[in-house]
Amino acid sequence: MNAAEIDKANYISARDSSHQDLLVYSAKKSGRSPVQIQREFSRMAKSHSRLNMVEYVRTGLYDVDRYTSEERDQFISNDLHWQITHRCNDNGWISAAEDKVLAAILLNAGGVPVPETVAVLDKSSRTYPGLQKIASADALAELLKTYSGETLFCKIVSGMVSFGAFRIDSGDATQITCSGHAPMTHEQFLAEFVGQNAYVVQRELKNHSRLSNYASALATVRMVNMITDRGVLCPFAVIKLPQGGNIADAFWRPGNLACDVDVGTGRIRTVARRGIEMEYLEDHPESAGLTGLELPFWSQLLEINERAAQLFAPIRYQSTDIAITQDGPVVVELNYGGGFDLPQYASGRGMLTPAVRAFFEGCGVVFAPKKKRRLIWGSH
Repeated sequence: MNAAEIDKANYISARDSSHQDLLVYSAKKSGRSPVQIQREFSRMAKSHSRLNMVEYVRTGLYDVDRYTSEERDQFISNDLHWQITHRCNDNGWISAAEDKVLAAILLNAGGVPVPETVAVLDKSSRTYPGLQKIASADALAELLKTYSGETLFCKIVSGMVSFGAFRIDSGDATQITCSGHAPMTHEQFLAEFVGQNAYVVQRELKNHSRLSNYASALATVRMVNMITDRGVLCPFAVIKLPQGGNIADAFWRPGNLACDVDVGTGRIRTVARRGIEMEYLEDHPESAGLTGLELPFWSQLLEINERAAQLFAPIRYQSTDIAITQDGPVVVELNYGGGFDLPQYASGRGMLTPAVRAFFEGCGVVFAPKKKRRLIWGSH
């Protein structure tokens, strides 16, 4: 399998429990009967939130005493993400954001700091302005020689949720070693590990020293952005922290942490770990001081995030992933949309706050009255 197929297999293997298992789990935890829980879940699943059973249990909504009715109504299923995203955005801008080469060109031209891309691994006929294209073992050997002693991070040009991402730790004239994988010949690497995917090859960014004790690889801050007539609304911020042997910060990777961040101050308010039900820790499991930490360069991060968001203003609902390095914030990616699950899981709060709901309604999403409990899609 190539790198992307390996990640997809790992993602599937870490998939969530069955509906029956979740009912049993929530019944034991709450002391309520499975019938009661199923009845309550069915009401939410048919409401405007459209929550699925995994989300219902993971957010603890099976516990009727944990939230007020208003708080419960603010949760929304990630299953609705793409429908709402496409309603809000100019769909012609999808590739501008999701193609990492195009996005970097636009961001860089707009004065937004981005990672340094040194090459593209690609066997197709596409060319990349100003970038070396690696399509042969000889070209790969030359690249590894040029950047000998450095680690290089590679991402699929149009990839999402870090599927297929890998880190090149070392290489010589005949072999290449990627983190977590056995050494490969250059020919094996290109034919089998990379396969038909195109990858950007970037110099690896390092975390700011104040974050280095809390992450095993590069952490990024997910800024949820909504472009309004009054500017950029950012209702949620989450820092994603890779743990253990994970080389990417996606929250689906086992053991990774996600922390709710106060948008106004940059202070970390939660430390969350994914499981059948979200686990909210008092602090980092190994290094104290994460809870309450004020992220460095926060005011600069807010300025850079706003600049990036406005460059992609036709994408009215978007998100950025921003690394905080010793030299300041760097926009690693700008996303067309952004899952509803991450902010909800990290914060323990529903995504559909009054401000967010008003924004979506302004984009043409029409929510039915609560008594009907269903979502209707309006037209422009």
